[in-house]
Amino acid sequence: METYRLFTKQPVKKIEEIILNKAIPVALNDLANKLERAGNTTRKENLLNNLPLLASQGLIILRKSGQKGKQSYEFLHGCILAAFLNGIKQEFQHDVYYPENKSYDFLIIKSPRGKKPDFKLPNKEIYKNGLVLKVELAELTNIQNLKNIIKDKSKDSKRILLVSFAFNSQINFQQLFKVTQDANNDNFETIWFMGQTNNPTDNNKLCYFVAEAIKHKKVFPRFQLLINWDKIKEEVDKVFNK
Repeated sequence: METYRLFTKQPVKKIEEIILNKAIPVALNDLANKLERAGNTTRKENLLNNLPLLASQGLIILRKSGQKGKQSYEFLHGCILAAFLNGIKQEFQHDVYYPENKSYDFLIIKSPRGKKPDFKLPNKEIYKNGLVLKVELAELTNIQNLKNIIKDKSKDSKRILLVSFAFNSQINFQQLFKVTQDANNDNFETIWFMGQTNNPTDNNKLCYFVAEAIKHKKVFPRFQLLINWDKIKEEVDKVFNK
């Protein structure tokens, strides 16, 4: 029986922690010279009015800043996927775990909500009947690269591929599903797509589109992460008022 090390049972709370403690600080550090040149007051107002954008800039920097930063970026996506699954399958709980090796990026265990672990080891909770989802994360910067990403990734059909969109353009999902189905060739059990999207009425909301391309071929309604932005705004404000 496999044993796995827990990352979090509270994916939204963990997302807040990654944004507040990792993404925002590196974004502010990267912008330090620009802030000095542009003037703190104007720049501060712009940033505080679009914290999701600031967080996104920080996450991009994290992804390129070495193994620890890359892992934070990967786990954030794991938490977003777990939070999304908790929303659409509310009778189940989806917890995020560390991978047991480097062949994939994070693990999600799906279990009936309220179920207690069958037994515990140090920092490990064991569910005999939990569904184990081993997820590989890929970043898509150009839709033309999708076929190669799917073919070049895991040949283990029990794995799940999560493709994060790193570009903004109109997406033809039916065409996307066809390309995915043709390229997959049983490489993955299923393939999810995820990308950040704007909320037309409020910049200070972190929203994503989510789609599944193998089993259901479905685009889900816009998914909003219920982040405590007030707390994050307070911390950013402290930086400017030092």
